[in-house]
Amino acid sequence: MDLLYYLNLIIAVGLILAPIWWSQRLLQLDWLNPVSLFTICFLPVELFKLLIGQWFRDEGLMYPYFQFAVLMTNLQQCIGLLLLYFTARLKVTRQIPYIIPRLGFYRKPDFGWISRVFFFLYVAAFLALALKTGGVADWLLNIRDSYINKREGNGLYYAAAINFISISYFFCGIASDNWRAFTFRSIFYFFAVYILGSKGFLLNFFVFYLIIIWRQRQINIGRILLIALPVAFLLLLVNFFSNQDAIEVASIAQYFEYYPNAARYYADYFGGVIKLFEGQVVLSSFWEYVPRGLFPEKPYVYGILHVVEFYFPGGAESGNTPAIYGGVPQFADFGIIGLLFFAMINLLPLFYFAGLRYALGEGAFLRAEGLSGRAVIICLLLFSPVFGVFLPTGIVASLLIFALGFIQFIRIIVRSFKPSYFKYSATK
Repeated sequence: MDLLYYLNLIIAVGLILAPIWWSQRLLQLDWLNPVSLFTICFLPVELFKLLIGQWFRDEGLMYPYFQFAVLMTNLQQCIGLLLLYFTARLKVTRQIPYIIPRLGFYRKPDFGWISRVFFFLYVAAFLALALKTGGVADWLLNIRDSYINKREGNGLYYAAAINFISISYFFCGIASDNWRAFTFRSIFYFFAVYILGSKGFLLNFFVFYLIIIWRQRQINIGRILLIALPVAFLLLLVNFFSNQDAIEVASIAQYFEYYPNAARYYADYFGGVIKLFEGQVVLSSFWEYVPRGLFPEKPYVYGILHVVEFYFPGGAESGNTPAIYGGVPQFADFGIIGLLFFAMINLLPLFYFAGLRYALGEGAFLRAEGLSGRAVIICLLLFSPVFGVFLPTGIVASLLIFALGFIQFIRIIVRSFKPSYFKYSATK
């Protein structure tokens, strides 16, 4: 049995690394590309999620219910990989991006202006957040503690701050044509993200930095990755331990309880402690897209939070909602049949690949002279570090419209002074 358990874990690691393979095979890219860079940078995090949380528990990695959670994830990802491989050859994947209108063509100065505006919006949102939680100095003196304990009730300001800085950095990147200048600017952006307290966000911004360096093709991206990646993880550890009394590996393990939580669920499910929700999870999950500010009666418990509430009563209302991996959100309604069904009808990988093919395979993201409005939308959704996090879909769409609308406003202003500025046109 142990041999099968080890094989299960090996397959899980292989599926984590699979994007490196399919980005080369299906998109015809070099092995270092935006998809593989993201995979490489997040590999330690994904391995920690998979292994470390369970490793330091008494049951260990051979715990049957942990192995079952890993198996459910492997089934989901295998189905997704097979669907991706076969649908990638369909003509429809080339046509999906063109559902979005072209929406004009935008040059680098447009992006520079929009980057500056969203940076100032970030500053305003952060100041509003800090002032409502004890002041800027109080926030900065204990960043990690502020992130963990002071966001409750001020989530709108925090969501605005991280989204504004993400949009600003995206436009700063595509406006840049010199890797040294972009590296210098990135230092300020990394600090702006660091003071928001999230380790994962900082890594997302670092990945985007590498993507822009890869796009510019002015320096060996492999050399930058080799030097900068250890520094990035060192900063993540400093951020993590900034509110810890002692540096212990076990404290890191407690942070990665994604699969241990799933193992606990499966142990209780097969032990008859918790029953299937028979559609309640998937049907109520649509509440996620409803802003509480617009509908104050929105329930606190919906979607996978039904499972979380079972183990942590009151956690959803207080904002304490531990993550659960292992396919539990899809399993919780109808068991393994539901998990397989939801994996087979999940169209997100298809849309994701269609966007990548348009942006990278067809070169829309690589145009040195500028991007069409269609390319801006697709690339913002694909590559912007954390665009849309903590925000309902409707507000995300509003942010997109606002960004493009502001670009149009800047174009009108500039056109009035430089009529020849916008003579260039393109098709992508």
